[in-house]
Amino acid sequence: MDVIPFIQFTVSSRYVSRWIYGGLIIYIPVLNFFSLGYLSRASRLLMIGSIGLPTWERKSEVWVEGAKVLFVFILYGAIPFFMFACGFFLTALSAITGFFGHIVMKLSYLVLLISSFFVPFAFITFAEQMDFRKALEFERILQGIKEVFVPYLAGYVGTVLALILCWLVIPIPKSNFLQFFMVALFSLATYYVLLVATYYFTQLFRKTSLSVEIGEGT
Repeated sequence: MDVIPFIQFTVSSRYVSRWIYGGLIIYIPVLNFFSLGYLSRASRLLMIGSIGLPTWERKSEVWVEGAKVLFVFILYGAIPFFMFACGFFLTALSAITGFFGHIVMKLSYLVLLISSFFVPFAFITFAEQMDFRKALEFERILQGIKEVFVPYLAGYVGTVLALILCWLVIPIPKSNFLQFFMVALFSLATYYVLLVATYYFTQLFRKTSLSVEIGEGT
């Protein structure tokens, strides 16, 4: 999937301001609902074949949509986080239960990795239809992933590695001013990775039977 035209478009001086605001607040609780809502709107715009970016009109609606997107993410992370909490609780009881607790905690990481694999298409399904139930239809989403499995896997691995790279290459200096600058740079880099991933997975999504437009035409 060629993302170069999208990158060239989004880093232009005319459109960079449309996503930079979301990037600056992506790690600020509550305010980051705007960031998530904007990604959802961007996906919906890309779904109709546009390479553009949405504006920030009707900000209250963007915020509400972002809160709903976060809820979808929470639902997908509920099981692994519950497993981790149970494992942590077992480690605090005794040496015997602690042994099993550590096993459960390690398994929770594996379950988180598996559940997060569904998130890109679950997010786009929600963005397209604004329906929680559709975003939780695991079998249907898995079927869509199978239809484009190789590029989906490549995009998933690439996104994860890019996010990890953001953490590794942007050090946090001791100077307060430089610290603020580097944190802002890290936030922007993280958000831009998510924006490019939104474009990539939306284009893949359009090629699958998950797309409402394709589904209605068949």
